[in-house]
Amino acid sequence: MPVKELKIFVTKFIHDELEYVGPDIHAESFEQAELIAEMQGLILEGELTDLIAINDFDRPKVLH
Repeated sequence: MPVKELKIFVTKFIHDELEYVGPDIHAESFEQAELIAEMQGLILEGELTDLIAINDFDRPKVLH
């Protein structure tokens, strides 16, 4: 059975006039993600295409 390639789509939603980053949608296409977002009351922002790694090891640590 072939494995489906899913893309990650970023969403947002508005609650009490405040904007929040929504849950990610995993779908095969933009059209499918758009349908899922609409059904869930989310606003589709776009496809996540890049991840940037940040080296936090060199930053000074602050203990509270």
